[in-house]
Amino acid sequence: MKLDKEQKRVLKAFWPAMLVFPFGYPLFMWIFGKLYFWRDALLMIGVGILLVIVLGIFYVLGSKIPKKDE
Repeated sequence: MKLDKEQKRVLKAFWPAMLVFPFGYPLFMWIFGKLYFWRDALLMIGVGILLVIVLGIFYVLGSKIPKKDE
């Protein structure tokens, strides 16, 4: 799939969230004492990565600007 200019812009803007969210959320849960087992941390990281991938696909596909048919 070839990305247009707008899709590349959205992907660049979403890139920091793709890196930070899956690992940042379990880290904050551990800091605030809500995370008790490593299994829970790994589950949160896995779900976070999956969620970021799905949202990234939706954002990139949704930002496609249709071209005029002439």
